[in-house]
Amino acid sequence: MTGRMPDSVVTPRILRLEIVPPQVTPPDLGADLPVRSLHLNESPFPPAPAVVEAMRKATAELNRYPDHDGKDLVAALAQRTGASAENIVIGSGSNELLYASADITLDANDEAIAPVPGFPTYAKTIAMRGAVHVGVAVREDGVVDIERTLAAVTPRTRLVFVASPHNPTGGLLGQAEIEHLVKHLPDDLLLHFDEAYYEFGRHAGGPESLPLLAQRRGPWIATRSFSKAYGLAGVRVGYGITSSRELADFYRKIRVNFSINAIALAAARTALDQETHLAALLEHTATERRQLSLGLQQLGFRALPSAANFVTVITPRPAAAIAAELKAKNIFVLAFPWPGTPGALRITIGSREDTAACLAAIGGIVQPT
Repeated sequence: MTGRMPDSVVTPRILRLEIVPPQVTPPDLGADLPVRSLHLNESPFPPAPAVVEAMRKATAELNRYPDHDGKDLVAALAQRTGASAENIVIGSGSNELLYASADITLDANDEAIAPVPGFPTYAKTIAMRGAVHVGVAVREDGVVDIERTLAAVTPRTRLVFVASPHNPTGGLLGQAEIEHLVKHLPDDLLLHFDEAYYEFGRHAGGPESLPLLAQRRGPWIATRSFSKAYGLAGVRVGYGITSSRELADFYRKIRVNFSINAIALAAARTALDQETHLAALLEHTATERRQLSLGLQQLGFRALPSAANFVTVITPRPAAAIAAELKAKNIFVLAFPWPGTPGALRITIGSREDTAACLAAIGGIVQPT
């Protein structure tokens, strides 16, 4: 191909976007310097053996298209959640449903509210529709600020993203806060309640959100993921529970055909039944989360309360510099700004060995001998 791509071919809202490829885990460099992937909030453990076997069996029929609607998975989700199957939608990770919410609600110059710092997809999907991203700072403890969120609503607001537990802080909303949100948020906009870390939040004592969201008169969707607690980040399956069949049908209208492959559907359906595997992961996460938080606080960091599979700490030195030094040791964490401080680090809960290695490495950086 020759010549420059004419700007007139591409809409201004896409021209303004930057290419930001997702972070990935680099290859292992051997036993002497193993990669410790603590920046993507993946499970440190593989799926349950039954899940792997279900995926293997699914490969025998890969000459056929998958069930677009994922009827078996949706039926199982309906039984587990108590929601009507007709109100449940699926996607390639809950990420697909974040994009869908913006597709359904936003046109140019509409407004969408999202917490800051927040999951990068919120800002990206808003920008892709040419809408205005209204960022609302989270509270000092890392929890989404409901009062500020409500105050940010204007007549142009069409979509509100709220996450609990929140990424990248781990902050968990309580029952009273969710009830306050659904009571006072106007009815003429969509509430997208992002629960990618739902299982961890419930294990940490958080409320079941669906009965609370059901108190809302306006439309809502709660999205959850198989990527985190079920260890299926590599196959990409998510789902959403909506307030009505009418709303769910809008998600179905715009969904890409067969966006979840047959192997992913088999994995997710089988994973739902592996309760012992899930319980062990949740308990491991809680134990290592406490250990990591305590160890980092002893090194002079301020740990935010977390109900997710990661710990976020405010750093005593520039966070980006600490992350760079850890990277040199093949330990990968996420650094991001935190107002009025040298920054913050989000560190995924890995194995017990990961916790020990991370604490030892950070100790050597901030308290060198």
